[in-house]
Amino acid sequence: MTTAYPLSASDERTLPPDFSGWVYVWDIDKTYLATAFSSMRGLLRVPLEFAVDKRAIPGMPEVLRGLRRGPGPEFLCAPLYFVSASPPQLRSVVAHKMLLDGVEYDGITFKDWLGTLLQLSPYRLREQVGFKLAALLHGRRRRRHAREVLVGDDVERDVEAFDLYARLLSGEVGAGQAEDEMKRLRVRRADRKFVRAALDEIPSPRGTVERIYIHLERDTPPERFAPFGPRVRAVRGACQLALSLYAEGRVDAECVRAACRAVRASRHRHNDVPRLIEDALARGLIAREALAALELPNA
Repeated sequence: MTTAYPLSASDERTLPPDFSGWVYVWDIDKTYLATAFSSMRGLLRVPLEFAVDKRAIPGMPEVLRGLRRGPGPEFLCAPLYFVSASPPQLRSVVAHKMLLDGVEYDGITFKDWLGTLLQLSPYRLREQVGFKLAALLHGRRRRRHAREVLVGDDVERDVEAFDLYARLLSGEVGAGQAEDEMKRLRVRRADRKFVRAALDEIPSPRGTVERIYIHLERDTPPERFAPFGPRVRAVRGACQLALSLYAEGRVDAECVRAACRAVRASRHRHNDVPRLIEDALARGLIAREALAALELPNA
């Protein structure tokens, strides 16, 4: 019998069983909020923080609000879900922070720290690939046919987890190759077993992962993501993310302007908007014609 992965998931929106529209799944930590998991000190501080202590990455609330609203004149209310390695005891804190930021959402999946300890698996407190696979598959069981856009960062190997999840869904990798890849990514045996069992519970045909965005929190050179193919796009902060989403018809022009304004007004190391725009053009995140239609200052 496979022991369930210790997750604490909420889903406050019931989509039709045959829903095949767009769904956005965001990693909270280092993608929306500046949460510290890179050190044990930071890890232990997480449960003690209040909503006012949580700092949003500049421009990300604007992007999230824009995605929820959609690109057209009517309010789309696009399905938006979050994944967080924080413990579920922070649910009210995170919810309050989102309320302060005006971010609406439909559900959050947390890592159950207490459940992890009760299962005598403390390694899971810092392990992220197995957790991300488990969390994504858990959500996919409720949204089997959805077309997903995943947003993560370059801190905790999100691209490897998201890419493997996408290929598992599409059947691009068989059981043997998936096992080898999870071993290479240091996913423990019990977690590999859970991932295989969770995938088996999602019958075909399944929806797909259409796009993976990686926020370059650690300034990883974007070219390092080239081996993952065109599905993966690396972005330097919210301004570039908004530009790419606009180019793909996911958000409107005002979302891009708001995100870029927030980035420019911040003290973030990447707040030089004209330089970010030129880099986005050079890397094909947006075409010059689409950029011109935005009428951004100094673009």
